[in-house]
Amino acid sequence: MKLSVKVLSGICGCALLLGANQSFGQLYSQNFDVDDTANWTVNSSEEGIDLGTGNTVPLDTDANFFFDYSTVGIPSAPNSTGGTTRGMKLQANLFSDAFGGFSVSPTGQSFTGDYTLSFDMWSNYPGDLLPGGSGSTNLSFAGVLSSGTFENKPGAADGVWFAYTGDGDSGSDYRAYSSERAVSYQFPVDPNVPEDLHATYLAGSRDHTAPLYFNNINPEFDPVNFPGVGIVEAPADQLDLFPQQTGRVRAGAPGMAWRQHEITKLGDLVSWKVDGIELITVDISDFSTPNGGDNILFGHSDINGSSSTDIDAEFLLFTLVDNVVVSTAAAVEDADFDADGDVDGRDFLTWQGSYPIDDGTALLADGDANADGNVNNADLAIWQSQLGNSSSVAAISAVPEPSGILLLLAAWMSSCLVCPRRPNR
Repeated sequence: MKLSVKVLSGICGCALLLGANQSFGQLYSQNFDVDDTANWTVNSSEEGIDLGTGNTVPLDTDANFFFDYSTVGIPSAPNSTGGTTRGMKLQANLFSDAFGGFSVSPTGQSFTGDYTLSFDMWSNYPGDLLPGGSGSTNLSFAGVLSSGTFENKPGAADGVWFAYTGDGDSGSDYRAYSSERAVSYQFPVDPNVPEDLHATYLAGSRDHTAPLYFNNINPEFDPVNFPGVGIVEAPADQLDLFPQQTGRVRAGAPGMAWRQHEITKLGDLVSWKVDGIELITVDISDFSTPNGGDNILFGHSDINGSSSTDIDAEFLLFTLVDNVVVSTAAAVEDADFDADGDVDGRDFLTWQGSYPIDDGTALLADGDANADGNVNNADLAIWQSQLGNSSSVAAISAVPEPSGILLLLAAWMSSCLVCPRRPNR
């Protein structure tokens, strides 16, 4: 039985919560400081599409697993130790005049249960950086749940993976792909494609101009005098080597800088964070086409129908990956459903308004405190345990009757009323 309760405003609440998940227990790592080419599988058919005719044509692809990126003026990645500058470089369609891409995976790896894939990624492209030089709009991507032997690229997928354009020059700069949606999940949702409901774009958009991207991923340098222009410039060493790398990257676009990624599989949800900002989640509980396996993947794709004409494209157009780590992951219980920094009666009302959800699609904002995709008694018990400092609240073993809920809220309000008042001055 549900009960509506009017919550008084201005009441103090206390509990400070952790994030949605945490990683621990390293399962795999690769920093590319030693040539490990033999332990990686390159999945490339070397075939692309001539967008003019629709015919399959040869496509050039290249993977370098021991690339010294300081040779093109890029500084050491954030998670590198000792300032090392070796990483994995991926390139496609430098010469072929075709649409296409490819992926790579560590050979024979398999990761089950809940885990987080973390890594540093740099998307490089030829300038002028805004708007971008010839053929600058490419995709950098990574993901999980692949067989490790399948060529993941736009139009073909056997895992769940996330991609972005480095230069922000596409109407769909941030994307999610999977085995059931190889052409990427659309937003707004295509009403004729129910699979699109499985992806949640937290920005409410795939374009770099959405506030979630615009304000957090390369924010504006000078909103008054240079609106839309981000703070990121080419590294000075790269600009010295390649004079065309002038200007700044679009605000909201992730290119020309190290970005720290986390892709977490937790239960039936796969989520993607960039620089600590959660961008997209994919619910895998009801896939129309199953995933290929339990390996991870990284990839690069050109989404243009022609190759870059920049004379230095071979040296400037690529995806760079460093410091790959796979760690076990576990949910951190969080009952601050309204994200206001405390756990109080308003969070209970959020839980109450959503209860029950049992299909694995629930988010924290729905009242899912343990990140299992559902809203149920377990989440209510977590709310109870985190309700301020209300140790007097009785344990909950079932959905409370109205009187039980009133007692819980009364205890919460009482705990706040005893908070000391500041003297008037």
